[in-house]
Amino acid sequence: MQAAGHRAVIADQVRRQWRYFAGTDEERLEGFHRLLDDPSVDVMLAARGGYGITRLLPAIDWARVGASGKVFAGFSDFTAFNCAALARGGLATLHGPMLAVDFGDGEPDEFMRRHFEATLWGSQDAQTVAFDHGRPPGTIRGRLWGGNLSMLAHLVGTPYLPEVDAGLLYVEEIAEEPYAIERLFLQLHHAGILARQKAILLGDFDDCVPRNAERYPYAMAEVAETLRAIAPCPVLAGLPFGHVARKLTLPFGVDATLTLGPGQYTLEWPGIARP
Repeated sequence: MQAAGHRAVIADQVRRQWRYFAGTDEERLEGFHRLLDDPSVDVMLAARGGYGITRLLPAIDWARVGASGKVFAGFSDFTAFNCAALARGGLATLHGPMLAVDFGDGEPDEFMRRHFEATLWGSQDAQTVAFDHGRPPGTIRGRLWGGNLSMLAHLVGTPYLPEVDAGLLYVEEIAEEPYAIERLFLQLHHAGILARQKAILLGDFDDCVPRNAERYPYAMAEVAETLRAIAPCPVLAGLPFGHVARKLTLPFGVDATLTLGPGQYTLEWPGIARP
């Protein structure tokens, strides 16, 4: 990041360890709020995912987050932050790369870097995906939001999941068996969330395969079939994002446009740069 011309400020807590976490909850909160209140910091980029943000949700000052004018980016466990920032602070954020995973582990993927910069500092970005959706051509406008499917399902019934109507819901997952993924989608369905979406965009589902050789090999293709049966909107696959190096940076809480064309679809969204 410094080589690209940015000033990098690293919280001390990033290098600490307490049990599974980068410091105790109190230490992590202190480091977060210190950077939040630093007017010289424009972007706060998560170091990595895993597990830990949901422990902090009740103690984060979401009014300060919303008023900060900063851009926040991350994925995986960070989905909980994306959700809470919009639900409690009214702030749009980014579902995008993280420092250690995407910028600090070898040469950054050029596709990732290009789309990160376009969404963060540019006026708009877009991606066209080849996919035989079988629907007539048309344009769908809605609010872009989503992220890790497990995190979205875990926040159902809490004050940290935003109520998004007319949404363009993007979802991804890693290392979950397909039947478990279907169960997570059913949780969103039973909670009435899928019924309020205008489209569902499936990203990468890395290592999501059946593992019990003695059971019927329930596969992701069958999960998608079930999802299309219960969702009252298009379910489109192939959007490049998730636990992969080649990923888009997608706004969370920003209006976007989805265009269906013959054998493909195009998602367009504005940049999120603050004035």
